[in-house]
Parts: sequence; structure tokens; C-alpha cells
Amino acid sequence: MGNGLCVETSSSWSVFDWLDKVLGNIGAYAGIKLRRDDDSIDRLSHHFTVVILIIFTVIVSTQQYVGDRIQCWCPAQFTEAHVAYTNHFCWVSNTYHIPFEEVIPVHDEPKKETMITYYQWVPMILLFMALMFKMPRLIWKTMTSTAAFSLDDLCTMLFGIQLCKKDERDEKMADVIDYLHNYFQTATLYSKGYCYSLRMKIARYSCFICGRRYGNFFFTSAIFVKCLYVSNAIAQFFLLNDFLGAEFSLYGFEVLNGMLAEDNNHVTHSPRFPRVTLCDFKIRQLQNIHQYTVQCVLPVNLFNEKIFIFIWFWFLFVACVSAYGLVITLYNSLVPPRKIHFIKKHLKLRKMYATDKDNPRQSRADRSLMKQFEADYLKVDGVFILHVVCKNASDIVAGDLIAGLWTKFQECKKNDSNGEGYV
Repeated sequence: MGNGLCVETSSSWSVFDWLDKVLGNIGAYAGIKLRRDDDSIDRLSHHFTVVILIIFTVIVSTQQYVGDRIQCWCPAQFTEAHVAYTNHFCWVSNTYHIPFEEVIPVHDEPKKETMITYYQWVPMILLFMALMFKMPRLIWKTMTSTAAFSLDDLCTMLFGIQLCKKDERDEKMADVIDYLHNYFQTATLYSKGYCYSLRMKIARYSCFICGRRYGNFFFTSAIFVKCLYVSNAIAQFFLLNDFLGAEFSLYGFEVLNGMLAEDNNHVTHSPRFPRVTLCDFKIRQLQNIHQYTVQCVLPVNLFNEKIFIFIWFWFLFVACVSAYGLVITLYNSLVPPRKIHFIKKHLKLRKMYATDKDNPRQSRADRSLMKQFEADYLKVDGVFILHVVCKNASDIVAGDLIAGLWTKFQECKKNDSNGEGYV
């Protein structure tokens, strides 16, 4: 959803825009079309992160099902069949980790405390995390499917307009302006009624009253989904805490401490992902039960260790960036001076908004009209949609759209003898 960083701060996210283009080209070859109704920060969660997790899933699955997933050091009297049975048994029944400098406990309870239960399920948990990062996107598509028009179709068409000839471009832009003008006008007419002024003030500054008639449907849906992106990134740490059986939320700090202390052994051989483990199993021979303890190697943990180090820092980065995107969207869509500045900036570039220096009288009239244009005509949704267009089409297209809507609004005000067409 549009983060509204269009002109002033879009360079800060040039890396994300570049990734959009790269993954968009790859997706085009694969027949996958990237939608244009959100921003780079949202795509960081529902697209980039999902791709990364799927790549990790393929890597781990290949190691598990193509390579040697576990190798156990068996007694000399074991036949080849015994060794194969031992490897299979220890893989499916979990192993436990006891450092070499410690004595192996006799009883089972101490062993259970160091039991490693996750390595068989890493591909499944990675796919589940990918699904969780995709879920807010699916919710956004479901919510906006009930809207009067598709924001994705709008941005896609406006993006394509840039490649058209001038006459065709002007014709299509005029159609879009007419449609949005009717949309904003109709929403305003429908919203009239009991306690209109109070309801509109609440809708303008909060999400407690929402809907098309209040002019904040797209914005409220976007904020809800952005909150899901932030919550999901944070919730992943708690999910991995349970999955890995340890405080995974502190794992990154442990790695950093090891690096600062120049403890390379702790960084590259984390006790959270031991490569050498122990396995207990029993074999029944007639009336006798023989118990064995064998030492096993888990090559897959070589990959798991590096993958989850990356995941920890990546999830932290995604959580911080998503929170920043949420704040920026709230700021750009709810703070009146910010909204007016965004609109005026594009109008001034086209010399459609008078300044005190050029024409003091016209400047005062434009300022009064601008407040009505922002608050009563565009409302929160209008400004939000313009930010989305700015981010997914271009600044020029967004500016042309703003200029066209501004002209339509001025014409309506002139035709309204009472001067209250949108108040």
C-alpha cells in the first residue's frame, strides 16, 4: 500500500525498487504478474521474504532427501542393514546434544532437556513462515475486492499510459480523472445524514469509522494490513522460540556477542544447531533387550545454522522497515499539512496554484479552496490513492491526475451557486 514517499524520500528505497524490477522481470518469464496496489515495503514482506524462505526450503529439502541427512557411528558388529536402521531410527526419533567435555547422563530426564526435535521439520516450518508472510497480502486482496474499483487495475493502466502517444494518453487520463471525480463525488453525497460533521471528523483522523461513504475504505484496509505485516514479523520470533526449543529471539544477539568477542567457534558451531549429537535406541533379540548409544552427525545443521542466522537478522530488518512504513503511511494520509503539501507541490510544478509572491489575492483563495479539496473532496482515501499512484506509476502521472482532479473540483465549485458543493 502506498507509503507516500514519492518525491522527497523515494531514493531511500531505490534498493527495493530495483529488487521490484528484478523480481518482476523474473516473474514475467515465469508468468507471474506483480500487482501494483502496494509499495516496496509491503513487497519486502509478501514477496521478497516469501521468495527467500522458499529458496531456503529447497536448499534444506535437497540436503535432507538427496544428500546424507544423518550418519551415525555404529558398533563394529553392526551389519550394513543395522547401520541403515540406526540412521533411520535416529533421524525420526530425535537426538540430543551433550558437549564432549560433559559426561553422558545415565537417566533419561537430563537427555530430554537437550533433545533436538526440529531438524526433520525445517522445510515445513519454512513453508509455514512463507505462508504467514503471504497471508496479509491475501487479506488485502480479499478486502479490496469489494471496493468500487481495482486499485491494481488503476495503477497498471496509469503505468501503461506513459508508453502511449500523446493523444491516446490524454484521452485515457481524462477517462481516469472523470471516473475518480465521480467516485469522490458519489461517496460525498452518500455520506450525508445524521451527525455528518462529527462522523466525518472521526473518519478523517482515525480508523474507527470506515467505509467508502466516509472516504477512508482503502486507507483503513491498508493500515490494517500494514499492522498485520508488522505483527507477523514480530510473531515469527515467538513461533521460532517454540519450534527451536530455545530463546530464538536472543539468537542474533548471541551471534553478535560471539563476533565481538572473536569467538568464532560459538558463531560457526552454535549449540542451538549442533552437528554432532547422540542417539539412544533399543534392539530386542529374543527375550533380551540391548540398549545402544551412538554418536551421529547432522550435516543438515550446517545449513540450518547459517539459514536461521540470516532469518533472525532479516526478520528484524523486515519488522523495523514495516513499522516505519506504517508510521509513514499514517503521517502522509492523516496529517493535514502533510497532505496539503503533497498536493500543492504537484500543482505548483504545473503553475496551477498561486503563491503570495505571484498573486496574493489568488493565493488566499487557493488556500481556502485547497482545504476543501483535501478534506471534503479527496478525503483520506483520495490522498492515499494518489500516493499509491505516485509510487507505482510515476510522479508525473500522479501530478497529472492531481491537476485534473483539482480542475474538476474548481469547476464544480464555480457551478455551485451556494459554494457548498462538497462541504
